[in-house]
Amino acid sequence: MERTIVTFSLEAVFLGLVILSFMSLYRIIWGPHASDRIVGTNVVMTNVILAIIILAHLFHNYTYLDVAFVYTLSAFVGSLCVLKSLSKGRLS
Repeated sequence: MERTIVTFSLEAVFLGLVILSFMSLYRIIWGPHASDRIVGTNVVMTNVILAIIILAHLFHNYTYLDVAFVYTLSAFVGSLCVLKSLSKGRLS
């Protein structure tokens, strides 16, 4: 398989997403407020979705896009549930 500039760029972006996900784990674990943890979790979920899309392109297997779509919907519903619980005062 020939490595083009696009392939190299996508691999670099994938590596950057992995590094940023690990950096946002700091905010999830040691965040002083629940809102910091929610934002950190949303950042990780967004990075995972982008990583799935990049891997789908790199592996030329576009059925992964369906997985990314389902993960996006699940992440959105999960965020709504956590925010609803936070607004009712069940989380601190």
